[in-house]
Amino acid sequence: MINTLIPTFTTASLILAIACSNDSELFPDGDPDGGNDSDPDSDSTVDSDSDSDSETPAPEFLVLYDQAHLPVFELTISAECISALDSEPFQYCSCGFEYRPTQDPGDNVALDNVGIRLKGRASFQPLNQKPGFKVKFDAYIDGQRFMDLRRLTLNNMTQDPSMVRERLGYAVFREMGLEAPLCNHALVYVNGEYYGVYANLQTLDDEFVEWLFDPAPGNLYDTSSEEYFVDLELDWLPWFELETNQDAGDTSDLVNLMNGINGPIASFFQDAGFVLDWEQWLREGAVQAIIADWDGYFGAKNNYKIYHELERDLFLLFPWGIDQTFGIADGAYVHQDYEIDGSTSNRENGIVFERCKEVPECYDLYLEKVSEALTVWESMDLDGDLDFIIDQIEDHVDQDAHKPYSNSQRMASIEDVRDFIENRADSVSAQLP
Repeated sequence: MINTLIPTFTTASLILAIACSNDSELFPDGDPDGGNDSDPDSDSTVDSDSDSDSETPAPEFLVLYDQAHLPVFELTISAECISALDSEPFQYCSCGFEYRPTQDPGDNVALDNVGIRLKGRASFQPLNQKPGFKVKFDAYIDGQRFMDLRRLTLNNMTQDPSMVRERLGYAVFREMGLEAPLCNHALVYVNGEYYGVYANLQTLDDEFVEWLFDPAPGNLYDTSSEEYFVDLELDWLPWFELETNQDAGDTSDLVNLMNGINGPIASFFQDAGFVLDWEQWLREGAVQAIIADWDGYFGAKNNYKIYHELERDLFLLFPWGIDQTFGIADGAYVHQDYEIDGSTSNRENGIVFERCKEVPECYDLYLEKVSEALTVWESMDLDGDLDFIIDQIEDHVDQDAHKPYSNSQRMASIEDVRDFIENRADSVSAQLP
C-alpha cells in the first residue's frame, strides 16, 4: 500500500506538515543540471522488511527538511580526499561530517568516514568554486545512517540565481499530491570555510521509496549522467541505471514499460495504461507545465527518475533537477508564457507526452490535469512562501562568496520569480480550452 504520511508545505506558514489523507485516490494508481546525475555507487541491497499492518513512526529526517529549519553542515575533507576529488570528482572519498542543529555545540552530531563526491553536469563546479555535493553515510561503514538517511543531496543552485526555484517547485508537486523530494536550504562549511547557501534536497533513492510505499523497494531507475535526453525507447535501454535491487539485476520490467509505450498508436493509451499510472504521469506533466519545467521529462525527456510501484505493478514518474523553472532558461527569464503543450521547450518532448498528444483521449485527460494543477497553484500562497524563504536565507546569501552571481543579479532573478507567480495563472488559463 502507499504510505500517505507525505510531508508538504503548509503554504500559509511554510512549516512542514504531515498530510494524513486516507484517500486511496491520492496516488491513483513524486540535468543538463545537477539533478540528473546518477550515483556511481548505488546500493545493491536494501532493507525491505516494513510491516504494513503496524504504525510506522515518523522518520527522523522530517526535522532536517522542516521549512522553518536552516540546517548547518560541516564537511571535513582531508588533503588526500581533496586531491581525489580534483582528479575524479564523481567518485566517493572519505570525509568527516557534522550537523549543527542549534547554536549549542552540545547538540552537534558528528560522523566519521562518510562518503563525499561532487555532483552536477551543466551545474558542475570544482571544489575551489561552489560544487554540489553528494554525501553517502554508508559508503565505508555498512548500515551507517544519519537521521534515517543513507544520503544527502546538496545542490549548488548555480543555474538559479534566485536560489528559490527548487524549493518552491517541489512544493507545488507535493501540494498536487505527487511523490516529490522534500527541500529546504542549508548552510555548508568545508574545512571551516563558509561555502554558502545550498538547496538541501531529499535524495530519490531506496530510502525515499521505502518511506512512501509498502511493499518496497521496486526498481528505481535513473538515466546515465554520461548522456543527455534519454527516453523510454529500447535504443536507450543501456543508458538507464538501476538504483535499487542491483543484486537481482532484473530490468525486464523496464523493457516491458518501453514495449507498452512504443506499440501501435491506435492502442497506445490502453497499452501504456497496463505499465504506467496514467493519472500520476499526467498530473506530473501538468505540474511541469504550470511551473514551466521546460527541461523536465515532458518538455525535454530530461531530469527524471522512474519507479516500478510493486503493489499495482505500474511505473511512476518522479521529478528531479527543477532549478530551471518559474520562467528561467539558461539564466534568462524567457518562459513567462511557456506553452502547456511543450511546444516552446525548444527540445524534443518525452515520447510518452509526444504520443499522448496524438491521442485525443489521452491529451484531453492531460488538459484536465493541467486544470487541476492550476487550481492547486492558485490555492497556494507562493508569494508569501517566497517572502518567507528570502527572509530566512537573506543574510547568509549576502555572505556567500562562492555563489557565481552577484547579489543584484540574485534580486533581479527573485523579481522574475515573483512576476511568474503573479502572472502564470492567467497565461495557463488562456491556453486551456
